Amino acid sequence: MSKRNSNTIPGSRKVGNPHFLESLAYEGSFKIPTTIELIQYNIKQFSSKQLSPTEDLKTKIDKDMVNWFKITGISDAQTIYNICKSFGIQRFDVKDLLSYNQVTKVIVYEEVTFILMSRCALHNSYQPHLHQVAFIMGENFIISFQETPDPIFDNIKEAIKDAKVGIRGKSADFLLYLLLNDVHSTYNESLINITDAINEMEDKLIDDNTKGINVMKFIQARKKEYSLLKRSIAAMREEYINLLHNTNRLIKSNNMVYFNDFDDRLRTSLDDLEMFHISINSLSDLYFNNNNLRMNNVIKKLTIVSTIFIPLTFIVGVWGMNFEYMPELRWVHGYLFAWVVMIFIVAVALFFLKRKKWF
Repeated sequence: MSKRNSNTIPGSRKVGNPHFLESLAYEGSFKIPTTIELIQYNIKQFSSKQLSPTEDLKTKIDKDMVNWFKITGISDAQTIYNICKSFGIQRFDVKDLLSYNQVTKVIVYEEVTFILMSRCALHNSYQPHLHQVAFIMGENFIISFQETPDPIFDNIKEAIKDAKVGIRGKSADFLLYLLLNDVHSTYNESLINITDAINEMEDKLIDDNTKGINVMKFIQARKKEYSLLKRSIAAMREEYINLLHNTNRLIKSNNMVYFNDFDDRLRTSLDDLEMFHISINSLSDLYFNNNNLRMNNVIKKLTIVSTIFIPLTFIVGVWGMNFEYMPELRWVHGYLFAWVVMIFIVAVALFFLKRKKWF
């Protein structure tokens, strides 16, 4: 069995030691019953049927066909454990599958390979949420586990039905590649949606059209999403090396090119994430620059007003002192003269500010 090197996205709750022989329990939020669909196919035929969760899946494997056990709902912890145990999966790996923590691991056993990862679901337009997904790959079978009832693999099932697509002539490891690629595509979709949202917000900032929008809250939410996606994709890229080593030889040599391609996709996604991070930082800089520019405009307007009215305030203050022997107080044209002086000062100030291109 290969070296264990799992990556976990930390949660806020205390996590017990997975090696303790405590009772298994599902810690997620989707309390749906466990259902099993068996999809069997080869180059000549295709069949699909429902199985009882209590059945022994090993007895249902047809060695002349590719067998895909599509399991939906993992809330029945004992049933999930019994299935995994029958294929040699260790208890602490099952605990990670049932945990609320988003654990990513690729464990290569002697006869099977166990892959635990998360898929990205989009809620509320573009906000990503992670759900547990796991796979067990054997010589001619794949067992897929999904936490939610979402039809995430239905497109693969429909493609298998169509003999013209060419999937039926492939082995079980190629089916695993398709499933992994389908999960990975959910991250790409999330990245595209979030990037579009960032670009839209950037346009609004440039057009100064953010009335009623809390831009800082938007930026903070995108930073959290970046951290969430980065942990998942980076962890999968790191763990994926165990699968590429293929020490149990379950991946056929002629299909290794597909798994190398998937590794390239993971690397590309990490590059896209870096661009995503740069976009968030650019949006943040644009927001603060807009605020600074707005503040500068306010200060500029206040400076213009001050430049005009400070001299007028000085003149009014001088002539408002009401000393008994101020000569201007009894001058017949004093009031008119005061207005002329103040208008002249205003005109000079406006001319000066206009020449400096302050307005």
